[in-house]
Amino acid sequence: MSKHWVLVADAAGAKVYESDALLEELTLVEELTHVHDGKLPGAGHGAQEAHHDPHVVAEGRFARAVAKFVNEDRHRFDRLVVVAPPRFLGDLRGELSQAVGNRVVASIHHDWTKLHTRELAAKVRANLPDVAGMP
Repeated sequence: MSKHWVLVADAAGAKVYESDALLEELTLVEELTHVHDGKLPGAGHGAQEAHHDPHVVAEGRFARAVAKFVNEDRHRFDRLVVVAPPRFLGDLRGELSQAVGNRVVASIHHDWTKLHTRELAAKVRANLPDVAGMP
């Protein structure tokens, strides 16, 4: 049976859940919080960053940190569902490795970071395309 990960994130935090292919119950694997202290991976102050909105730059750094976690642990899941608000979803998708990108079965553009786990599982199932590997 396939192991799914569900990544639910926004610019302030991310949660990674694990589930079987039915996505009925989600188990928290990791919770990542956006830290504003410049210690996230890729937190250097390059010349390109100086001309951009600091909040957008910080969001991009956090997206890289979240993607780095998922990229490094890609051996722990077979399929990935990514849920995030549209801009942050784009940032995340742009930072995922090709190996992880090939495992993404759905990208859902919503901010569901505050939902209870049971409600989140139901909403994810309801928004998956038929080709997402669900039995």
